[in-house]
Amino acid sequence: MWTKQYGREFKVEDINCDGCLAEGPKVFSYCNICEIRKCGQGRDVENCAYCEDYACEKLSKLFKEFQPAKEKFVDEIRASAKKKRSSK
Repeated sequence: MWTKQYGREFKVEDINCDGCLAEGPKVFSYCNICEIRKCGQGRDVENCAYCEDYACEKLSKLFKEFQPAKEKFVDEIRASAKKKRSSK
């Protein structure tokens, strides 16, 4: 699907990723230059959903193209984290 959508060949091993905070060989090739990943690592957050500056300009720009990622993943994580904080 990504090969067709982005006009570049992707192999399964190209998209096998341990996440934005992972260090090592199992990261998506783009991750090595991703500004959002660098930001998350610099702020030492598990992911952007836990950042106090959510949703920053970098994410807002990304979410314009990938709205389902925001709604399905990041917003759900933020809601869950907010529940945990309020129940303490």
